[in-house]
Amino acid sequence: MKLFLPTFAIIASLAVAENCQKDLTYCSTSLLGKGDYHQQILQAVDDYGYSSPNWNYDYFLYYCKGGSKGDIEIVERCKNGCKDGGSNKSDSCK
Repeated sequence: MKLFLPTFAIIASLAVAENCQKDLTYCSTSLLGKGDYHQQILQAVDDYGYSSPNWNYDYFLYYCKGGSKGDIEIVERCKNGCKDGGSNKSDSCK
């Protein structure tokens, strides 16, 4: 029984993770709420030319290109931060 609960928790967490919705824009916090987007966010910021670890990743707007891994790219730098647009809607810059 002791092994069952941790195994079940891992399986349940994997089932909850989902990809971004194609053609919507996302704040980093929205992406991280959907699943394990940490590495994709770091890569997108690097590709955009802001590879410094001092950047706040939520000051960028990410476009969901879709695909099997929910590929993303930065479409805009948000000088005042990012605003969650709600379920099934694009996020935006403040």
